[in-house]
Amino acid sequence: MKKRESPTGKTKSVSARNTEKEMISMESLEQINEKEILKNARIGLWRVEFEGKRIVRFYGNAVMDELLGIQKPVTAEERLAFFFEHIHPDDKALFQEYVNKLTEVCTEIVYRYIHPASGEMMVRCGGSRDMSVKNYISVTGIHQDISGMLRLEKSRVTERWLTEQNITLRKEQVMQEDYYRDLLDVQNCGLLAYTLPGHRVIHMNKEALRMYGVKDIEEAQHSLGIILSKVHYPEPEVREKLRRLRSEDVVVDYECIINQGQKNECHAMAKTKAIYMPNGERAAVTTFIDVSDMMMLKRALQQAKEGSEAKSAFLFAMSHDLRTPMNAIIGYAELLEAHWGEKEITWDYLQKLKVASQFLLTLIGNVLEVSRIENGKETMHETVWNPRKLSETMDILLRNEIERKNLDITRHIQLSHTSVMCDVAKIREILMNLMSNAVKYTPAGGKIHLTIDELPAQTSEQIILRLRVEDNGMGIAKDYLPHLFEAFSREKDSAQSGIMGTGLGLRIVKSFVDLMHGTIEVESTQGEGSCFTVEIPLRLASEAECRQAAASVAKQVSLAGKRILLAEDNALNAEITTTILKDTEIYVELAENGAEAVCRLQEAPIGYYDLILMDIQMPVMNGYQAARTIRELPDARAKIPIVAMTANAFEEDRQAAFDAGMNAYAAKPIEVAKLLNVLAQTLDVE
Repeated sequence: MKKRESPTGKTKSVSARNTEKEMISMESLEQINEKEILKNARIGLWRVEFEGKRIVRFYGNAVMDELLGIQKPVTAEERLAFFFEHIHPDDKALFQEYVNKLTEVCTEIVYRYIHPASGEMMVRCGGSRDMSVKNYISVTGIHQDISGMLRLEKSRVTERWLTEQNITLRKEQVMQEDYYRDLLDVQNCGLLAYTLPGHRVIHMNKEALRMYGVKDIEEAQHSLGIILSKVHYPEPEVREKLRRLRSEDVVVDYECIINQGQKNECHAMAKTKAIYMPNGERAAVTTFIDVSDMMMLKRALQQAKEGSEAKSAFLFAMSHDLRTPMNAIIGYAELLEAHWGEKEITWDYLQKLKVASQFLLTLIGNVLEVSRIENGKETMHETVWNPRKLSETMDILLRNEIERKNLDITRHIQLSHTSVMCDVAKIREILMNLMSNAVKYTPAGGKIHLTIDELPAQTSEQIILRLRVEDNGMGIAKDYLPHLFEAFSREKDSAQSGIMGTGLGLRIVKSFVDLMHGTIEVESTQGEGSCFTVEIPLRLASEAECRQAAASVAKQVSLAGKRILLAEDNALNAEITTTILKDTEIYVELAENGAEAVCRLQEAPIGYYDLILMDIQMPVMNGYQAARTIRELPDARAKIPIVAMTANAFEEDRQAAFDAGMNAYAAKPIEVAKLLNVLAQTLDVE
């Protein structure tokens, strides 16, 4: 092969020829238009110059202006304004964070830009500070439209990479927001911030959400107006001070009650201040300290103080009121002894002694009743009953006092139904307390009018029983009416008024009326009289309930010949009970405690005793223990009927007797008819 000759006639080597080609290629590259390269790559070049803390100049080459959508010459300031105006609204905050970092580090961002002609585009922007510039801060970088690139790159790896770019850029912002949120949430005071005007909620920490009773900020925003309207301010001028926040930069310290009257009521000490946010908006920031526990303690101390004062007054009144019937009982007992054999005189003393005893029992019963009410132990015991029998209660228990004071008693009874389901004892006690008060506080020769009628109820299966007691007695002072139903409360004590009582009767009436879902109203004028109106809803008894009630009515039966073992440690009570039983021809044997009763039963032949009448409070072995021991005996003696007999006459005592294995229950003081009825039913005597 021949060597190639040069124009000069000399032959060139292969190496020389290659070098010559490279030089020609470099010359060609230098001649390529740089603008076309950037335009084809859709990369614009920019420079931002900072003076102080304000951006003053924003420069870009021709490709940059084209990518921005600028079609005419503009100043640096105009270019900046145009650029920021077209950043996607959702990315402006992110971009601002990026700008803040440009002066410190070399960084990149991917964000959305709204081109005036092309619409939304994805932009990759990177820049760094030019350290050669000393007089001011200069940052240079690129603005690349990567929308087409993204449309082409569909692989998961690329998508994940793009996501990570944004996550990385947002990470610090999210961490910072979480830090401040957590910092506020761990505080033991509530914080609420909202704009003025507009009331757009900016933030509520966990304690504020709890105090207001909302689950999150979204719920709070939705119901903010309602929430704020329910806040109660004990000091009236606070509302006006808070209104001034709309136009004045003031600080308001105040007390408030959030959700007043509701289950989540919260007492708080608060401070509200007007502030300005970075964007220039005014806002109200309120901090709360929950002082509910302190308020509860304060109220408890006050109630304890009032309760102590009320009970001291009660004990003083009871000391007087209990001594009065006790003095009568002791006095008449001595007079009976002194005049024994003088029939007419001793009969009169005996009747007065019974009245004093009954009054003493009523006083003690009222105290125990209120104790049950205060402890929430009062319950309903409904039976079939004829409400027309109500007036008989008054005749039996109040006749003597009515005749003594020569009171004019009128009645109006109009009832259509004769069989209702109700707690008979409680309705009787309501009427007795109202009538007893009327008799007490009406002077001799005065008038009392009783109305017992019924009103239609919401359903045909019910009626409203109305009891109305009017008198022309001393009346009640207007300022005392709010305290009328408080326990131990009396407008005047017994020493002042000369009228005995504990101040518990109306408290019992109100509690019973509430228990039966009824209402009670009072109208009174001091010196003119009072009117009490009670309305109680009652269910009409069904035919089946009426038949069952009729079948359970006790018949007059004879217990003669029955043998009863009486377990009673108190000699006086044992004597009274034994005498009552022997008067009906019942054989009675006495055991002084529960252990002796068990022993006597075991020693006697099976069937020797027909029933055990068991007192509860006894030494050695009480009635409950004795009953349980008997029920565990190995023979037929274990099935002997046992009737509890005790002064503890409440439902829980009755249930305790049944739980111990007893068959029935008789309350002290003994009422002969009731005791014999219980014995007959227990022995199933016809």
